[in-house]
Amino acid sequence: MLKKYILPIVIAVIIFFILFTIDFWKVPLMDILTSTPFIILLCICALIAALLAYIFSKLAYKVDNDPSLEHYEQDRASFKKFSEMNIFLIISFYFALGSIMLISLNDAPFYLGIISIVTLIIAIVMRYYGYSMINKLYPERDLPENFESDFDDKLIDSLNKEEMITIFTGLYNAFKLTNIVLPAAMLLITIYGYATGIPQHFALSVIAGCAIAINIMYQVTVRKLI
Repeated sequence: MLKKYILPIVIAVIIFFILFTIDFWKVPLMDILTSTPFIILLCICALIAALLAYIFSKLAYKVDNDPSLEHYEQDRASFKKFSEMNIFLIISFYFALGSIMLISLNDAPFYLGIISIVTLIIAIVMRYYGYSMINKLYPERDLPENFESDFDDKLIDSLNKEEMITIFTGLYNAFKLTNIVLPAAMLLITIYGYATGIPQHFALSVIAGCAIAINIMYQVTVRKLI
């Protein structure tokens, strides 16, 4: 029962800590975010995450074809590796995207822009490679191809009841986390804007709009399916 309160409490503690210490770190943080080494670090982290995703994709394929495991054990082990691969793909993509955004805001060298673009392209290619892995892991299943327009609908139709419950549990947990993290992000941005004297109206409006859209989409979808 108390588990559901742990994350909000942790976030609240972090926000209060940030609030009372902001005068000590706001200037160093700005210097870091506008520095060339930080952008290079983001690119390196994105490439490392992409490499780790590739390694986990190979591990997923390996355990899926391990003759020493039962079929259900193969499926379980390969899906865990597949999930770990996806985690690194997400990290790679957003780190690469973040480097592009920072370069567009900072007075960064031209060569750094080229590096960031190449890194983002690699991250995008790896994401599509990751999506294609599901067909390699389950060749016996009638799964959709990456670029099919109704990919999501066909994927859901191909799931059995247990798989559907597992995926929807993950999606619902992500939805709940969104409703905690986005308000916390709005509060943090407000505190930062107040401390630095730089208004954050647009950022707050965008986050609020995203939060509203996500919640409306969830409620409309549930209403339609009931």
